[in-house]
Amino acid sequence: MNTLPALDLRGIRAGVSAMYDGADRASAQLRGAQLATILRLTPYAMLANVGSALAVLWAFRDPLPAGLLWWFAALLAVATVATLNWWQHRRRRLETASPRAAHRATRNAALLAGVWAVVPLVWFPQATAAQQILVATLFTGMLSAGTFMLAALPHAALAYAAVYTVAALGALLRTPGQDLIGVIGLITLYSPMVMLGALAGWRKSAALIASQKEAVRQERMLSVLLQDFEQHADEALWETGSGGHLQHLSPRLAELLGVTEDDARTLPLLALLERRAVEGFEVLQRALDDGAPFRELRLAVRRGDGARHLAFNGKRLLDERGRTLGWRGVIADITDKVANERQLRQLAHTDSLTGLANRFMLRDALSGALRQGRPGALLMVDLDHFKRVNDDLGHSAGDELLKCIAQRLRDSLRTGDMVARLGGDEFAVVMTHSGEAQEAAALADRLIDALQWPVDVQGRHLRVGASVGIALFDGAETGVDDVLVQADTALYAAKEDGRGRHAFYTPAMGEHSRRRVAVEEGLRHALLHEQLSLHWQPKVDIQRWTIVGAEALMRWDHPVLGRVNPAEFIPVAEQTGLIDDLGRWALQEACRTAAGPLAGVCISVNLSPAQLRDARFVNHVRDALRESGLNPAMLELEITESVLMEDVQGALDQLHALRGLGVRVALDDFGVGYSSLAYLRRFPFDTLKIDRAFVHEVLARKDARAIVQMIAQLAATLGMRTVCEGVETAQQLAVVAKAGCHEVQGYLVSPPKPLIELQKFRAAWQPHAPEMNTLH
Repeated sequence: MNTLPALDLRGIRAGVSAMYDGADRASAQLRGAQLATILRLTPYAMLANVGSALAVLWAFRDPLPAGLLWWFAALLAVATVATLNWWQHRRRRLETASPRAAHRATRNAALLAGVWAVVPLVWFPQATAAQQILVATLFTGMLSAGTFMLAALPHAALAYAAVYTVAALGALLRTPGQDLIGVIGLITLYSPMVMLGALAGWRKSAALIASQKEAVRQERMLSVLLQDFEQHADEALWETGSGGHLQHLSPRLAELLGVTEDDARTLPLLALLERRAVEGFEVLQRALDDGAPFRELRLAVRRGDGARHLAFNGKRLLDERGRTLGWRGVIADITDKVANERQLRQLAHTDSLTGLANRFMLRDALSGALRQGRPGALLMVDLDHFKRVNDDLGHSAGDELLKCIAQRLRDSLRTGDMVARLGGDEFAVVMTHSGEAQEAAALADRLIDALQWPVDVQGRHLRVGASVGIALFDGAETGVDDVLVQADTALYAAKEDGRGRHAFYTPAMGEHSRRRVAVEEGLRHALLHEQLSLHWQPKVDIQRWTIVGAEALMRWDHPVLGRVNPAEFIPVAEQTGLIDDLGRWALQEACRTAAGPLAGVCISVNLSPAQLRDARFVNHVRDALRESGLNPAMLELEITESVLMEDVQGALDQLHALRGLGVRVALDDFGVGYSSLAYLRRFPFDTLKIDRAFVHEVLARKDARAIVQMIAQLAATLGMRTVCEGVETAQQLAVVAKAGCHEVQGYLVSPPKPLIELQKFRAAWQPHAPEMNTLH
């Protein structure tokens, strides 16, 4: 069942109160609009009042009651004043009105109703039946019409209706007889309905005024935005009529198209564009001929000595019958965007540092040569000592060196060859003018000769040299990746042969590559098939000659390849990302062993740089300690200085987190890298391990003995222990003991052993140091 919405009297009352007494501009504007509505009807209302008054005079003409003419004169005076007021303000646009003006209108309405109230109260009771009918009819019409006319001002409407209602009821009550009781009842019901209708009418008119005001505001805002858009945006609106001429030429549109008002009036848009178009005109013309909406159609037009690139969006304008009235759309200046796209394409195919082609361009060139069946050669070029330049002088010097090297490579090529930088200090040359080995060798020698001469960088004469690997291709069914692998394999062979030379790829080199693939594949299954194990090399305290620690060393027995040296499979694991799994297994196995069979021995586990860069590594160590139950103080993690060289702060943060777990940290191979004292200041290592290279030479070279002694003294000053690696003879032991080292590790004590053998070795250990002969 449908229900009619209730009249919200509370909301109306709040709105009326705000309109009459509100001091804000919105209320003032609403009062002004409503008063203007009343004022526009004033002359017609006054004319109707005077006419109605004349009808009353005519009805009571024989004879005229006493005072009726005075009443008419009073009404005429009120009507005259109201009309004169309207006349004075008829040309004035009433934008706002004060609360005082609204209340004055209420008083004027009550005054007019009061003048009319005299008629029924004074003359209706003694009037004839015909006169009473005329007054009743007139009064009923004026009550309804006047109240609705004044609905724009609710207080005035209510005051007007109330005065009329009181006057009518008073007249009826003063009239003798019982026949008018029903009329009294009707007026009692009818008058409130008229008042409620007036309030409802006010609410609708107020809402209409508010919506009209909002529409004007939005239209103005849209106009301002459109004007600002046309003046400042990169885009411009365009619209054509049925003849194709522009309907409006804004300054921005004129500037984008490079046309004038005269041009736009005399020529259609397509003719204007055709005169200046460089490319894209035919596509735009076809789109307009097709009649379908289009987006981002690009058009290049002449601009001075260059070109301006425009993007057109358009949609057809249709009438109610579907006939074309013209086109409307937006033109955007995308010159900067096109330039950026070209620059990005250039960057995507060019090395940003040297300006050479990059790896993508190299692959495209190599792929094109192979696809066309052209014989040629790929030369992989690697600088021999570039890392030393970066390490000694910094990356800025390294970058300058690479730029010079790139220019020398360009100068060494023949027309048709291409040189690319693959990354770091690695370059590649695609030789396509010949596929002869002799030609490729001559080019390789030319490149090596060009790069061996010193390069002036930051006031220094730097000599780097280069090695070259060559892979020939003859157009057979060879893939790009195959050629790249062959050239890379040949490059490694050239570097292993002594650097500064070139090497051709041979099938024998492929065996080395295939072994590496086999090692990589084997590593993926080694953990699952329990092919990995840990061997242990004990560490002995020199003074007490007791076993105080053991270093865990990973061993791998491959079912086909046999025993694979860690120096071979660890780098492969690091390059392929498998080192994380291997390192985590080694850590867990070492902790389990240290908590069980090797209880009481501090175990050392080597860390790869890749492991320490892993944000989850600290959690892995925590998990291994918790699962094994090992005391953290019995675990020592060994790192090399290369870990600190790449990301010092990140590595130090990880080390501090590890120390927070309670584990010990050792710096391995100290003395062969940077040996930076800054690392020792920023992170208090527990142990410094002196590299075996110094230990091997302590008997033959005084500088080696001095270095060992200096490191031992430095460690003692910083509160660290020292471990000498690679001690093999009693004489070496005597020297490092005299230097102040704390522990030794090497074949003099024991080679790395499986766990069972180490347990037997430990059980049979006698705490008596071998006889040491010292040097004098």
